[in-house]
Amino acid sequence: MAGIGFQLERMVRDGGVGGFVGATLDGAVLSSGPWITTIGAVLLLQIWLGHHVPASSEVVLTVMIYAFSASVVIASPCALVGVRIAAGRMFDNDRDAVPGILILTLCAATGAALVAGHVLFGVLSHHAPGTVLLATAIVVLLTQISVTGPFLTAVRRPWPVLLGYLGGIAAAAVALTAVRMRGETGVLAAVAIGMGVTLILILAAFAGEFPASAPPRQAVRDMTVPTLHVAVVGLMNALALWIDKWLLWFAPDSIATVDRLRVNPIYDQASFAGLLTLIPGLSLMLFLSETRLERAFLRLVHCCTGTAKLSRIEDAQREVVTTIVQNLRLLVVTQTVFCAICWVLAPELFAALGFDARGIFAFRFTVLGVIFHIVAIYAGVVLSYYDLFGRIGLAWAAFFVVSAAATLISWHSGFVGYGLGYLLGAAAGATVALVLMTTASADIVYLLFVGNNPSVVGERRYLV
Repeated sequence: MAGIGFQLERMVRDGGVGGFVGATLDGAVLSSGPWITTIGAVLLLQIWLGHHVPASSEVVLTVMIYAFSASVVIASPCALVGVRIAAGRMFDNDRDAVPGILILTLCAATGAALVAGHVLFGVLSHHAPGTVLLATAIVVLLTQISVTGPFLTAVRRPWPVLLGYLGGIAAAAVALTAVRMRGETGVLAAVAIGMGVTLILILAAFAGEFPASAPPRQAVRDMTVPTLHVAVVGLMNALALWIDKWLLWFAPDSIATVDRLRVNPIYDQASFAGLLTLIPGLSLMLFLSETRLERAFLRLVHCCTGTAKLSRIEDAQREVVTTIVQNLRLLVVTQTVFCAICWVLAPELFAALGFDARGIFAFRFTVLGVIFHIVAIYAGVVLSYYDLFGRIGLAWAAFFVVSAAATLISWHSGFVGYGLGYLLGAAAGATVALVLMTTASADIVYLLFVGNNPSVVGERRYLV
């Protein structure tokens, strides 16, 4: 994503105030556009269901929530491994191998999604065969879209990707309104059609960037095994994000919607709305933070791999640390200001969206937690530059454990305690990530030469 960041930075440098505003908007669209459009589509679908097919809304929304949950958990490890391998092939100027890597990644994720869909909608709940088939198809399509998304960061023209999401939403809207699909089966079919259109369009955008395809020159096993630690990091990331929601599906205020499938309408709405406040931080991380860090870190690597004196290497190390601190300060200040605005306007936002007012507590806890969440994400970005994925995994593990424990402790406090688990988990993850990032930054020269040098320590470098 740093390449897109460089383009946006030029917009800021050459365009003055207008360039800054334009770059900020572009950064928000490019970093979070698919996410924003997806959440917006789900909210619109919820409103539409309440007005036109209220009898089916409960089943449809339950299918959507569980499908999103399953797709994230499945896609995160698969996508990270696939992207890591594809990045290595691109670094070796083997771009023709990237489409094949995407296909293999999609196959692995699709198999897991089929199993998850069958268990969720065929075993834990008893639907009609057509509903089970459509619900499973939605899980598979969402998983495939989630896997393809990270690969699209290599596309030079990201706007067709966003148009792909909008095209899918339009196709689902036409199926619901013009074709007038009704009932839970009809609505699920319309949603599946929209997701299928989105998948086709984003794969077309990817194929336009990588028209040629060839088998990877290196055996798939030889590429995958050294990157399995990345899969663990992706899995822990997804689990940390979802654990509080899973637990609260069984809280006293939750409801059983379809057999053994449960949801918590109060917390689900508030949590998803609160997580949207990640957008400013993600946007800044795209076109300012990662771009600055990329330049500073490459200068340090150049000094270490060239003939620079020790004093010059130490100056480059201090530049990296200064850049990290400046970027972190910018992220925290921006995210804090935005979250403070959302905190104050929470009652008005809930009234406008028609959400349950009891979710305001959860929404406010979530927007506070997002500040720590963005810090944890940025620290993970820095640690990924250092190739210390074991430390990233520890940070997300701390997020997961504390979030689960705090959610269980506040279990019986009712809706006033919803979101506290996410807040404390994000704070724990950010704290661990900052400590690990700080110690790594202090030792980065040693890590580059010895501690994280594959010619010295072999594959153990990933667990340093």
